[in-house]
Amino acid sequence: MSKNYEGGCHCGAVRYSGTKAPELTFYCHCSDCQRTSGSPYSMELMVERNSVQFKGALSSYVVVGDSGSPVTRFFCPECSSGIYLDCDADPDYLFVKVGSLDDASWVSPQMHIFTSAKQPWVQIADGLPQYEKMPDE
Repeated sequence: MSKNYEGGCHCGAVRYSGTKAPELTFYCHCSDCQRTSGSPYSMELMVERNSVQFKGALSSYVVVGDSGSPVTRFFCPECSSGIYLDCDADPDYLFVKVGSLDDASWVSPQMHIFTSAKQPWVQIADGLPQYEKMPDE
């Protein structure tokens, strides 16, 4: 399936375009996503690494994710908008922040991951599969 999409940061200094539909779309409840998003979860597109092109300077930092593997988070150095993640545990993929899409109306989440770190006051009632960690762990 083909799906073209575009997105970028809040100030417009960073832009990207993708040419292939995501392999997976999910809600992540890990503690790192909670802290960096400022909300109880984040939503990500798992895309093939070479299917998305970025324009503009990006800054990054590395953390150890809840999976125990290093995660590099890329963001705009001007406005600090999060753009994507690069996880050592998944070297063929990048994880694009759904909130950075120009139009996210087509996105259809498929699951919740790292629900073991979910805030106790978050109620999940959408019927999607829930995984305490990553589905293959």
